[in-house]
Amino acid sequence: LANIYITVTAGALWTSLSEIIDHPQKLLVILGGTFPKLAGYFISLLITKTLAGLPMVLLRVGALSRMMFLRSCFNKKRLTQRELKEVYRKQPIFYGWEYPTQFLVIIICFTYACITPIVLPVGATYYFVALLVYKKQALYVYTPTYESGGRMFPQAVSKTLFALLISQLTFIGYTLI
Repeated sequence: LANIYITVTAGALWTSLSEIIDHPQKLLVILGGTFPKLAGYFISLLITKTLAGLPMVLLRVGALSRMMFLRSCFNKKRLTQRELKEVYRKQPIFYGWEYPTQFLVIIICFTYACITPIVLPVGATYYFVALLVYKKQALYVYTPTYESGGRMFPQAVSKTLFALLISQLTFIGYTLI
């Protein structure tokens, strides 16, 4: 959450800093005018996440490189069963990496939906491909290491609602220009 808003706000504030210093009461209007200039960056970020990020999750680069190393350097008949199982073992899901990645995409979609509506089909495409990738990963790759009983859900909802609030402020600023 902080990553996107710091990037966007810092970029928008830096480009129009003199206007904000001269007229601080028009902050929303100034930001509403500078946000559309940054939309192309975030659309290209979503396309990159869809076409490069999700296939990298599917490839499991660490396990793939480990398997290629073992197959190229050692004879498969000489490997022990433990070494073979280590290559094909299930991995834990890293919630600290996966959750913010998905949350960043939804924040971009919320924020730029009113400014550049083309971000919505790009975001929908990302989530469709992510559904296919993470469904396969959840069934065949990831193993649950612990169960929190839904403790992350209220925090996720509150952050999503905060992102909606920020996107509404962006919309108000954008309509005032």
